[in-house]
Amino acid sequence: MSYIQGLDIERYDIFMDFNEAKYEGVEKIELTTDSQVVLDAVGLKIKYVKANGKSVEFKQTENSLIVNTGPFNGILEIGFEGEAVERLVGIYKANYDNKNYVISTQFESVHARKMIPCVDNPNYKAVFKLKIRVSKDLDVISNMPIEKIEFDGNKKIVSFYETPRMSTYLLYLGIGKWEQLSKGKIIVATVPGKSNNGEFSIWVAKKSIEFYERYFEIPYMIPKMHLIAVPEFAFGAMENWGAITFRESALLAPKDSDLGQLKRVAEVVAHEIAHQWFGDLVTMKWWDDLWLNESFATFMSYKAVDSFMPNMNMWDDFLINETSGAMVRDSLSTTHPIHVDVKSPEEIEGIFDDISYGKGASILRMIEYFLGESFRKGLNNYLNHFKYSNAKAADLWDSLQTTTSYPVRSIMDSWIMQSGYPYVKVDFDKDHIILEQKRFTLANNLEDLSYIIPISMNVNGKRQDILMTEKKISINIDNLRSLKLNLDRAGFYRVYYNIDKNLIEDMNPKEKWGLINDYYNFLLSGLSNKDEYLELIKRNYNEESYLPVNEISSQLFTLSLINKKLFKDVAISYNKDQYNRQNRKVDPNYKYLAGLIARRLSILDKGFAQELSNMFGKEVEPDLREAVYTSYAIISNDFETLSKRYLSENLDSEKLKFLRSMMFMSDPSIVKRSLEWAENNVKIQDLLYLNNAAMNENAKDVWWEWFKSKGFNILYKAFEGTAILGRNLTYVIPIIGINREKEVEEFFSNSPLSNDAGIRSGLELLRVYSRISKL
Repeated sequence: MSYIQGLDIERYDIFMDFNEAKYEGVEKIELTTDSQVVLDAVGLKIKYVKANGKSVEFKQTENSLIVNTGPFNGILEIGFEGEAVERLVGIYKANYDNKNYVISTQFESVHARKMIPCVDNPNYKAVFKLKIRVSKDLDVISNMPIEKIEFDGNKKIVSFYETPRMSTYLLYLGIGKWEQLSKGKIIVATVPGKSNNGEFSIWVAKKSIEFYERYFEIPYMIPKMHLIAVPEFAFGAMENWGAITFRESALLAPKDSDLGQLKRVAEVVAHEIAHQWFGDLVTMKWWDDLWLNESFATFMSYKAVDSFMPNMNMWDDFLINETSGAMVRDSLSTTHPIHVDVKSPEEIEGIFDDISYGKGASILRMIEYFLGESFRKGLNNYLNHFKYSNAKAADLWDSLQTTTSYPVRSIMDSWIMQSGYPYVKVDFDKDHIILEQKRFTLANNLEDLSYIIPISMNVNGKRQDILMTEKKISINIDNLRSLKLNLDRAGFYRVYYNIDKNLIEDMNPKEKWGLINDYYNFLLSGLSNKDEYLELIKRNYNEESYLPVNEISSQLFTLSLINKKLFKDVAISYNKDQYNRQNRKVDPNYKYLAGLIARRLSILDKGFAQELSNMFGKEVEPDLREAVYTSYAIISNDFETLSKRYLSENLDSEKLKFLRSMMFMSDPSIVKRSLEWAENNVKIQDLLYLNNAAMNENAKDVWWEWFKSKGFNILYKAFEGTAILGRNLTYVIPIIGINREKEVEEFFSNSPLSNDAGIRSGLELLRVYSRISKL
């Protein structure tokens, strides 16, 4: 549902009077309608409704408020009551330090209706004017700056300036004892005692705004920008216009942060700020174009951070974090096109996934690589034309088409409207290079589709760009000396070289990553065998650059969890060798890489863990901290120390290092104790980290028993109303399910998530991993 005939909403004027978590509200909605008004309202008590000052009949159902106005133009006034409860969507209580809480909101996609009656639909933009009455010792934050504060006995009324026209899901309200750190118009708000860890994110926000103002050629539109660390938060962050909310671990970075934490904060802050233009200023008409918001913010965040922190290897991380996961998800039968028809709220939550974020962003990178500067020009035309209103994907393609002669709509439709992606098989026959495309799948019997592939390649050292519109093409070449496809790994396709490997031209690190990632997936799919895969690893054994090394280290770690007999020794020897090489380097990226490798190695090799655990309690380089904690957990099984350290750490980013480490203790009975302790001592948002124990060879059985008996129910309740749990389990199920396939399949088939795409993807991957486990 994206359009309601004959309804137009101009303005919401909202007054809410809070007594602790309960509130009474009066809302005046300025609207025009051809018939009765149907508003979304969930969990609210409606007390009265007036139309232009006169009481009117209304009916309240579980999800709606139906008002019999008939044709109407004017002010609809609604008196209502509500409450902020402990959950992670709508208006909710976010607890901290055992006794205090803040009230915060999370409205995307359809949860504004849990705070106020409204037309909770992105296509119905309106102006919002907020007035909030609270205890006078509390602070109130919303999208706009405060206009005035009036004191009223032991309470105060905080009035905000009215917002620009925007969608309901972007409205924000935060009430609590906020501690604020501000630099100009950028303000970090936290619970007491933490704002001093917001300096880095303020700097990133300032640089991001400057970058986007230059790139989009449109100034930032709100007089201030709040970056708010909410103590309990389901997602990473949320782009409420002018009042962006974050998990603490995605916003706060102490002075001694590891590089992984700095990268995460930089990318998430830049992502949410990109949304201020792409999503907030111009909003999709309906959720079937959600990917437009998310893909663009994902793509632009890496571009922004790379512009002001060029030494961070951001585009390397883009391939690992966005492209790689999207390609796995998109090679299963459970995938969906980037553009997907959605009708119900449940369906909307289900598409916040690797396809809407990672695949969409990767397709944008591919088209920009092909179009060059005309991509930016088309984008700016689009934002200027649709600002303060709504648009569809087709509007963007039309804007891009004005700047290039390539058939943008046809290319994009090929990737947006169809599921999956191809692999391109490369053959050489006398004087012809033959390219043939087939859909790549990890699952059997999926429909073979054809794609319009923008192919960039080097032939004998010279770049050629071609648009591959056929299933098979042939290119004349007199004397083939060297060849490589998918330059800079910009294309969302795999390459299978059926040629003499000595003809493959020297590759840069991104291209090497692509080759190694492709052949790992060819192994999983059965297109290639273990000998061919291990031969490729051998050829790249002495490679030392960040991206290919991280990829091989990660692949061998996963393979050793799937098939210990075949892959564990090679995983240990490769990771040991690389740890020794990387640990000697001074570049921060390689220090970070050494830390990642050390953690994997400590899980694989008890001897290495023993050595590293001796550093526990000593001064350790930030990037090595989690590896040391994990080693100590494996060797000592010291529940008391690790759980105390978790509870005493001030910042979530550091707490989580201890929590994740505890999941790798080698004594299963102590892991069981940790899981049970975590039920009452870990934030709701962080309960998913307990699933790390499924990757612990010694604790898999204990975790599975806990998960079946109560863990699933705890997690299901914690993330109800979102698709977060299913997405997390996609990569847990295929590891935990090896050698208990039938039991795992039966458990999930009989669970409330039996139809969840993340669960179904996990079960499909389990079939793939099971085959590898028997090699």
